[in-house]
Amino acid sequence: MRTSLREDYLEAICIHTGRYSRPPSAKDLSAALNIDEGEVRIDMDELARQGDISLGDDGSISLTDRGLATGSQIIKRHETLQCFLRDILGMDQVSASDEACRIEHAVSDETIDRLGDYLRSPPPQSKQGGSTEMAPGAQGPVLPDTCGFARSLVDFGEGEQLIVRDILGQKCAKRLLDLGVVPGQKVTIKRKLRNRSLVVQVKDCDVALSPEIASAICVERTP
Repeated sequence: MRTSLREDYLEAICIHTGRYSRPPSAKDLSAALNIDEGEVRIDMDELARQGDISLGDDGSISLTDRGLATGSQIIKRHETLQCFLRDILGMDQVSASDEACRIEHAVSDETIDRLGDYLRSPPPQSKQGGSTEMAPGAQGPVLPDTCGFARSLVDFGEGEQLIVRDILGQKCAKRLLDLGVVPGQKVTIKRKLRNRSLVVQVKDCDVALSPEIASAICVERTP
């Protein structure tokens, strides 16, 4: 099996499991990756032999520790590349995601770590001391503060269980890349403070978010 195909499968399994709180079936992967279901079943047998997944009697496909490590790393590559292409190079969301899909299999972990460090670094400062904001397509970051017509994290109340659908802006990338707050991840609002800051639970960890960062996390309620 091609390395890129193996990584696509493990990434898709990881995303589906996090989004729906259950492992996918061959049918789910077929729909997600646009691959014939019969071919998916053959490939799953190979991944099981390699130790990347385990196959349940009900047809469910679960990641082993080995498969989870690879799938999580590919998601990190994708999200880092997508943030860089969108927020620094000015590409639109769909184009940035498609390009990240093509690049993520070839880029090195060192490059991803360096890009992550760059995204987390403070944005350039103007002579007046404010952060520099430029139009899409220009050299420099665009820093949107809200989700536009979508609902942001600050719009929901305590106890709400939500799924992250998008993250806007370099300011968010500085804080969120290493916290696991990525599209497809489930979060629960634990507390809302008077200054509109939030405490959310992500993967059994409590994370404090400023109003600015929380307002740029686009979410929807879990099914």
